[in-house]
Amino acid sequence: MLSSKNDFFDNLQNEIEREKFSALRRISENLSGCLKELEAMNDRINEAIRKNLPRQEINKMIIAFNRIRGDAEEWRYYFIVTLEASGFFHSGLNASVYKIPPRKAILTGTKNPVNTE
Repeated sequence: MLSSKNDFFDNLQNEIEREKFSALRRISENLSGCLKELEAMNDRINEAIRKNLPRQEINKMIIAFNRIRGDAEEWRYYFIVTLEASGFFHSGLNASVYKIPPRKAILTGTKNPVNTE
């Protein structure tokens, strides 16, 4: 009888651990998606600057970039909190691998900036 009770609790514990990893996986996938989108948007913004597109159009892209950047920061926060709450904080999993680029400033003035890259 004791063995079946232990099996039940072992199975329950295993299921809880699987759910913790599943939650971390979903969060990291969302964060990774945001970071990929930021990289693509950064390329589009740089291309728009190279093509000397209107400042208003570039600013719309920058606003969208900064909004997605905010989403990425939020997902990274969820990742860190879930990592700590799951007891995996010192397990080698690390949120610092998710580098979030800095915010972009809205363009001002009458001229478009020249990209120096």
